[in-house]
Amino acid sequence: MNNQKIDIANCTAKKMCKGALLLIASALLFSRAEANESETTHSSVSYGELSQTLNDDKRATIRTNNVGTVIPDQSTDKATGKTREEIQQLKQATAQSGSLVQVMNRSYAPEFTIFNAFTTLYDDFDQDGFYQTFSVVFDADMYSYDGYDSSTVYALLYLSENGGPWKHYYTTDDFVIHGDSELDEYEVVTTFLQGYHPEHYDLLIDLYRVGSPYIVATYSSNDSDALYALPLESNDYDQVYVEAVHVHHGGGGSLSVWSISLLLLLLAGRLSRNFIQGVK
Repeated sequence: MNNQKIDIANCTAKKMCKGALLLIASALLFSRAEANESETTHSSVSYGELSQTLNDDKRATIRTNNVGTVIPDQSTDKATGKTREEIQQLKQATAQSGSLVQVMNRSYAPEFTIFNAFTTLYDDFDQDGFYQTFSVVFDADMYSYDGYDSSTVYALLYLSENGGPWKHYYTTDDFVIHGDSELDEYEVVTTFLQGYHPEHYDLLIDLYRVGSPYIVATYSSNDSDALYALPLESNDYDQVYVEAVHVHHGGGGSLSVWSISLLLLLLAGRLSRNFIQGVK
């Protein structure tokens, strides 16, 4: 009879240990899944408008709205994450299929240029030197020889992380430029929401004329240091650290997943031994 009780106790103890191991495995997998998701998921939100219509109060409101958004640009194709080469290939394919209406040819095609651009950094809450929000202002100009002094354009904006490939992070709405006027400067305020590690990023701007698949002007970190090596990170990396208060006796601190796992194993072993001894 005693042997039978001991066998039952051993079986129960094994089940308890197995349950503890399953709990530990689940905790580790959950921790790994959270880490992978934060590494692979990128989200951001941008707002663009003529710079002359913005002021400091409106910019502050835009930044607040950006952080609070529930619909990132990646969900609306405003930010595709595609490389610059992929974007150009898609535009060429669309034009060849006839889906893109070509602009009217004129005797003298206007010339386009981006005269200059500059950036401003905002919101470094953890004060590590990397910012979650930035703005870029650029002045697109056109020069015509047949009397036309305006054109409707839009821009695609790209980021390069530490010299890597240019990746699309925003497409502006259409806007009108007038000759070499400074009153048509366009500004884009962008907030990184998730997945952007603290790194240095270069910027590139491709200007398109509405109705044409071809880039008419480009401006990048090769043209100005204002677009070079911006220290940026997403909101999920820009959290102010608040040290947790732990009630303890003697040494110790916060518990990691591994610490909790070790405690669970020790607890399971002790419970199983106590259970067997009680049966005896």
